Amino acid sequence: MTRKRYNFRKSAGTVIPSVKHSNVKMRVQQLIHDEKYVATGHAKKRLDHREVTMKEVRSVLVGGAHVTEDDEFCEFDAAGNKILRWSYAFVKQGLDRKLKVCVAIDDTKSKPLLIVTVIDLG
Repeated sequence: MTRKRYNFRKSAGTVIPSVKHSNVKMRVQQLIHDEKYVATGHAKKRLDHREVTMKEVRSVLVGGAHVTEDDEFCEFDAAGNKILRWSYAFVKQGLDRKLKVCVAIDDTKSKPLLIVTVIDLG
């Protein structure tokens, strides 16, 4: 099963069946503060492979910039499971590298902030 992604830049006119959070940055900051986040299996692999700590991830999510043009709606996850949720990207330049962290919010979970992946931008 292929993963379908909707991006406003790529698919103008596509009806998106889910609602984006209105103030993502504030919601993410609150979830980090309340320690209501969890890294997905994919994110854990990327953290290990790219030698990124959870402290760095939290720093990006609390103090980084929300990159709205990278918001995208995902219908299926990488394993083919139907998820129907938005993902959001945050970027921050650290002392020695620039990191991008992609997250999703699933309010049906006890830890609604899902850290989806971590990218080292150099």
